[in-house]
Amino acid sequence: MSDFSKMFEGFMKQGQDMAEQMGKEFAKNQAEWLGKAKGMMPEGMADMAQGMVGDGIDAKTRALATVAGLTAKGAEDTAAITTAIHAATAAGASKREVTETILQMTAIGAVTGVSKAMMAAMAAFSTDGGSV
Repeated sequence: MSDFSKMFEGFMKQGQDMAEQMGKEFAKNQAEWLGKAKGMMPEGMADMAQGMVGDGIDAKTRALATVAGLTAKGAEDTAAITTAIHAATAAGASKREVTETILQMTAIGAVTGVSKAMMAAMAAFSTDGGSV
């Protein structure tokens, strides 16, 4: 294996580890982050943010919504969509749930984003060993 291949493999492993950790820790740390950020927000913004990240949707649903949003925007940022896919699987989403989330974006005409996101998902699935 070449030095470049070893470096790339290490980089990919680091990215996967980071995405997995993000998926597990994201929901847990939202309330703490919001508490620290309230003093910096304009009046009323903290209450709106609390409603968005409070006791609402779980980490898996939030991660799948992120996958959907990035797909709808065209999935231009490969690193962002790949990280979101890894975060979704780390939060408990199956490959099928991620795939269905991506494919659902065809309903709003995001065909280019769906194509790019599916390529990112296939690459992510081949490296993470997640459930189907």
